[in-house]
Amino acid sequence: MQLLQRVVVGAIVVPATLASVGLAAHPAPAVPPGQLVFAVRSSEIVLAGTAGSARERQEVVDAVRALSAAHRITDLITPGTGARLPVSSATAARLLGAVLDRGVTDFTGVVHGGHLTASARVADPERAGSLSDALRTAAPGLRVDEDFTTTG
Repeated sequence: MQLLQRVVVGAIVVPATLASVGLAAHPAPAVPPGQLVFAVRSSEIVLAGTAGSARERQEVVDAVRALSAAHRITDLITPGTGARLPVSSATAARLLGAVLDRGVTDFTGVVHGGHLTASARVADPERAGSLSDALRTAAPGLRVDEDFTTTG
């Protein structure tokens, strides 16, 4: 087959044939973001929320598991719900890393709609400020609302 014939077949005939049978290449419909909840309770990390696929769910679990061998991971993320996670696995790990790096053992974070709602019990106001700054740095695209209680 000559080059011109290949170009015509590849550029016009194949797409036209696919379109006529409904198999034209169209972008997949956008999957809306869901939510991600992560909680640290002493030596346990709980993950919950919605993921678009089992692979997306597993990426987050693996990223969190890589942060700490000392914490038990409880995975309650539901895959295949028609909604993807609202942040990447790397961002989720950075957020959780910010919490763990500051020694916080009582934390709950909910990411939904470009917003992180965080609550924690921290030792003192200085540690609360440090955690607040770290969360904002870990996910600069999120609006962060916090409710931190100091214990000291």
